[in-house]
Amino acid sequence: MLRPSLRNAVVAVVLVAALVAAALVVRHVRGDGRALEGVPPAGSSSAPKVGVFRGTSLSEVKTYEQWLGRPVDYVVDFSSRDTWQQIADPELLLSEWRDSGYRVVHGLAMLPEKDPSATMAAGARGEYDHWYRELATRLVAGGQSDAILRLGWEFNLASSRWLADDPQVFVTYWRRVVAAMRSVPGQRFEFDWNVNNGRNEVDAMRYWPGDDVVDYVGVDVYDVGWTFGTYPYPQGCDAVCRTERQDRAWSHIWGDPRGLRFWAAFAVEHGKPLSLPEWGLWNRPDGHGGGEDPAFVRRMHDFISTHDVAYAAYFEYTAYDGPHRLMEGFPGSARVFLDLFGGP
Repeated sequence: MLRPSLRNAVVAVVLVAALVAAALVVRHVRGDGRALEGVPPAGSSSAPKVGVFRGTSLSEVKTYEQWLGRPVDYVVDFSSRDTWQQIADPELLLSEWRDSGYRVVHGLAMLPEKDPSATMAAGARGEYDHWYRELATRLVAGGQSDAILRLGWEFNLASSRWLADDPQVFVTYWRRVVAAMRSVPGQRFEFDWNVNNGRNEVDAMRYWPGDDVVDYVGVDVYDVGWTFGTYPYPQGCDAVCRTERQDRAWSHIWGDPRGLRFWAAFAVEHGKPLSLPEWGLWNRPDGHGGGEDPAFVRRMHDFISTHDVAYAAYFEYTAYDGPHRLMEGFPGSARVFLDLFGGP
């Protein structure tokens, strides 16, 4: 048995150690930039699941896996969304991924694209609940009871169809959709509150629907830059010039008030894993993308491997506003990607 004086000394040491540990946790949870820049302690994160967007195409995903040298776990997809019926019955998405073995990350619209009469306010009143119950029923029957639903993805862009001027309307509507879909027997859905990274016209923080209705804090991240000294590259920009501008762009992608560092700390504060439902390089017609940028791939790998990222999906697609595809347009970045993310 310890003598009283020695026992008191031991207790004091234990209390000091506990207080120091608690302080470190608080600094980490609050995203204090002096404490690991929001990085979880060593050993606290597991390897993220790898995903990809290749359109609604099983064959394209298989081709991508052959190139990558390993299977992917998740497929990101978007169903047709011109009408409520298309939202509630994503026929092609259901048939293409049935029995594929992939977990589907579904970009889920909150309003039809071609029905101007549909409003967020009506959704908040519950007028569209039945469409989402129908969707949930079809997803369960189609073998996608564990789908991850990016409900109203990138809602913080001014161009978003489901941007609500009143954040409470968005929050109420989000909560109604989650309740409606979770009411369907057999469902195991998870909901991804998915922002566009960076300082946008809309502050996503005002649109947080609550810890009880969110499973992931999702961030879509592309190699873009809008501030002075980033992109576009000036005429005659040599290798040194490109590196300097890519470095400045990353400093905003990472350290902006609504950049990756912020969202990492925010997710920790709310006890949620991060997700990266879309990330990639970008050759934008307006020049505001970094184009070939192996450093961006390395930086994203470092971020993913040091944070609690549940899944990360590369946007291996050529869109109307510029290509992202590693397999076709970015040979230097592709080599780095294969080295860091490839298999087996």
